[in-house]
Amino acid sequence: MSENNLDFSDRNSLIHANAVLISQLQSRLKSKRWRVQEGESLRVSYFRTLILALQAQNSILKDSELDLLKEEILELKELMKCKSRE
Repeated sequence: MSENNLDFSDRNSLIHANAVLISQLQSRLKSKRWRVQEGESLRVSYFRTLILALQAQNSILKDSELDLLKEEILELKELMKCKSRE
């Protein structure tokens, strides 16, 4: 997966995207001289937007995983009911 084409379909891809972001920020912070670069405030705004998007995607993934767990629990309950009737 390239840094320019990130996939956010699972938690591992979200972790990877976050690692890329952290790496880019660390590189910028490690520079010996700190000078505001042209367009840097815009880039920071995009970083903030990316972080919000990652949080939203993580929340969506969590909700879908919870829905799957609920379905599995209901199936197990039904199976247990059928077994107890025998």
